[in-house]
Amino acid sequence: WWRATMPKHLPLPLGPWAPGCMDVMSGFGANSTFFRLYYPSAFTNKENNASKWYKWSPHEKYIEGFAQLVNSWSSLVKLVVWFYGGEPMVPAMWEVQPQKNSNKFPVVIFSHGFGATRFISSTIGMELASWGFMVASIEHKDTSACATYFYNTEEDRNCDNRTWIPHKKMEFGPNHYTVRNEQLHGRMIEIKKLIDYLNDLNLGTATNILPSSFDLKNFQDSLDLNSLCMMGHSFGGATSLLTMANDERISCGVILDGWMFPLKEEELQIKEPLIFINTQTFHIESNIQAIDKVVDNNHGTTREVYTIMHTTHETQTDTPHIMGYWLNWFMTKLDPDVGTKINNHLTLKFLNQHIGVPATTADSDLYLEKYKKDYIKGTFVYTKVPKRKL
Repeated sequence: WWRATMPKHLPLPLGPWAPGCMDVMSGFGANSTFFRLYYPSAFTNKENNASKWYKWSPHEKYIEGFAQLVNSWSSLVKLVVWFYGGEPMVPAMWEVQPQKNSNKFPVVIFSHGFGATRFISSTIGMELASWGFMVASIEHKDTSACATYFYNTEEDRNCDNRTWIPHKKMEFGPNHYTVRNEQLHGRMIEIKKLIDYLNDLNLGTATNILPSSFDLKNFQDSLDLNSLCMMGHSFGGATSLLTMANDERISCGVILDGWMFPLKEEELQIKEPLIFINTQTFHIESNIQAIDKVVDNNHGTTREVYTIMHTTHETQTDTPHIMGYWLNWFMTKLDPDVGTKINNHLTLKFLNQHIGVPATTADSDLYLEKYKKDYIKGTFVYTKVPKRKL
């Protein structure tokens, strides 16, 4: 009955399981690890109960952060969201029990881009979880998130006294590369700490200081950390590549519109399979050249590159589903639902090939064949001038 009165929501995940979701903060203080966890729940896709869904943005501070990014007032952003039907629900069930079967969950770590959040690509996290993956989407504390926070003490947590880390706008100049590269290395350290935490989660020794009724021991012995994929969007794509070059625990990588500038002086040696999924309008010639360098230096492993046509840098996030496209206003855009699904099906096919999950790609094959005119193999140089929007 609940499906007949479904609220406005992000695109429904298509896999056999309904996704579960929760937030995790590993400890107190600025050095804690904060991420959103998507996982296959104990419920089937048809049992994805809308009464257990949750709002996309967990706090006003995030909307304020997004508004600053687009040089607007938060009230205007809220008005645009209202115009598009209001803030949507995320069709994943909050803190429900995970799937329990003989197969462990392969793990995907997701790194967000500049000005983004742990929940900016919920449509990706949910979809992968519905096919059997655990997705840990980190919220970086390097001032790149539009907003994030931590609790200094147990007392602060108990009275919800959050220490907020505001977004620091990107500044261009002679030190731009040095600043971004240092930031990138800090992000890599955060990813390594997250992998350590996931090991503890699998051992049953991890803790979550956030108020929660969910027992993390539900995940004990449930993670397949030998099948660990690194995934990231934009700045998160660069973070993923640097981490893969410096951590042998990662099995493969999915790079979404990778922003290669912070890596330009790094000599990356990545021996694991990679797929680059690009949007049409983000990439300048120097960015494509940097991607080509990684593709050519393949160590005999897979390097796949695709471009989704008539898309912008937002396509691999949730925002086109919430407030429409904000970039390249005068370009005819691909339907956001189609863009999301092409991106996700390309990802699923790659993961099937290199991790073995999902077990079949029949649905992906059919969809990608149907919409084959909307994506190409290879890269696409859209402009020679940087957009300054990441």
